[in-house]
Amino acid sequence: MPTTNLQLPHLLSFCKAFELRTSRYCRDVNVASKKWALQSGFIDEDERRRIPGLQLALLASLSNPTCDMAQLLLVTQFLILHVHWIDKTPESGDAAFNEIWSKLVRTTTTSWHARFQHHLSAFRSARALVVVDNEHAVVPDLESYVALRQDSAGVKMLFDLIEYAEGLRIPDKEYSLPVLRQLRHGACNIVAWLTDIASFAYKHARGDSHNLVVVLMAERRLPMQSAMHAAGTLVKETVDTFLANERLLSAEPVSADVRRYVQGLRDWIVGTTHWLYETNRFFGDNGDDVRDLGWVFLSS
Repeated sequence: MPTTNLQLPHLLSFCKAFELRTSRYCRDVNVASKKWALQSGFIDEDERRRIPGLQLALLASLSNPTCDMAQLLLVTQFLILHVHWIDKTPESGDAAFNEIWSKLVRTTTTSWHARFQHHLSAFRSARALVVVDNEHAVVPDLESYVALRQDSAGVKMLFDLIEYAEGLRIPDKEYSLPVLRQLRHGACNIVAWLTDIASFAYKHARGDSHNLVVVLMAERRLPMQSAMHAAGTLVKETVDTFLANERLLSAEPVSADVRRYVQGLRDWIVGTTHWLYETNRFFGDNGDDVRDLGWVFLSS
């Protein structure tokens, strides 16, 4: 079958301003989370085979490097369920979610509960729309896609887990501060778009057009390689804006918990970027080569 070569941007170059850290509990959580997934009953045989290569405990450890082991395990369990929802349907795995939710609510506030549930509902609605768009070969315009991707990626829920994992208390008044909202919005776009870049070949093979590169190809009438470069440029610009907003926040009289939350956003950005090359979800066993050279191959 003919193949097309495509060079990805060097994703690690986008996060040079962010320190990469990892949790000392990574190995133990990796073992415990795999055992939980295999015993949980909501994943099928194909998912069971793929669990080890996903490296979701590593993603949790890079993105939540300072939390305790119990919190890290719950974040990893949620990531396993999150991937299942994306690959299958967000309406499944109710028993697993209820188990996770029962632990989340013990140490979080009622306002946090409301925010998380709102983000979960928006995620489910967005995933349903993605299915319909793919069934009808609909490629949205860039503005619509960016708004939809904010929810369909499920990243807002992952950011909610920062508060849980670190034991933070951020009242609604602080959570809704314009500069913090902009930081959250930017970090969400960065994580979602980095994943779009890494997953382009993976999605292309499955006929999934819910991807920033596909949207740029359609809206700007760009060839594939140019659209990939354009996606990288958007990520870089958004990282620059994130850093500028972070400087603005430094002058604000916000609580220590808000500053720790922003550090959590930074951890998710840099942790995700490095994990994209470590998981076999997007590049198979070629993550090292893609990180070094950038080349991926698409079946025509």
